Amino acid sequence: MKFYSYVIPRDYGFAPNPYFDYCTLANCKPVIRRCAQIGDWVSAYGAARTILHKKMVYLMRVDEILTFDEYWEDNRFKIKRPFFNKGVIYMYGDNIYHHINDSWVQEESHHSMQDGSTNYINLNRDTQTNRVLISKDFYYFGNNAVSIPKEFSILIAQGIGHRVYRDDNLIKEFVDYMNENYEMGIQGIPYSRKIGKFAHYRGN
Repeated sequence: MKFYSYVIPRDYGFAPNPYFDYCTLANCKPVIRRCAQIGDWVSAYGAARTILHKKMVYLMRVDEILTFDEYWEDNRFKIKRPFFNKGVIYMYGDNIYHHINDSWVQEESHHSMQDGSTNYINLNRDTQTNRVLISKDFYYFGNNAVSIPKEFSILIAQGIGHRVYRDDNLIKEFVDYMNENYEMGIQGIPYSRKIGKFAHYRGN
């Protein structure tokens, strides 16, 4: 069992997407998506220049892994395709990649260009790992991100990239702490989201 930890500088409810009964990581973090296995945990913490610095934004157990095409076609996750004629949580749908013949298609989304055309910076980064991490066992705090006790501070990521921890005892103790002190599911709203304004991420 491994514990993946990273800093999340932007949180729109897109990566991760905690809605419709599943927390999914379908975009960004291609190395974590490539390496994580079923039973591993993935967590993210507020960035240094945010009010959530070092606080946990979400924690998910990897329960299932699908390819992008499998994710696109799975009836459970069609609701996670972006819809712009519904509420904001539909607009930030993360089910945006699939193939037509041998070519990648990027649907209009948070990762496309403003006019809906393909953003190749995001497409090339996201699709370098053809895996979507799926969780039924997750905590999503968003703007209500929580502080982690000092005895678990080693699990808090800082800086660029991600960290991997392999101490089964420490991971189990931390998961037990979360189970004892918090309810699973959605506990907040995405801290980067602005009311009445949909954001496109241009990539970097």
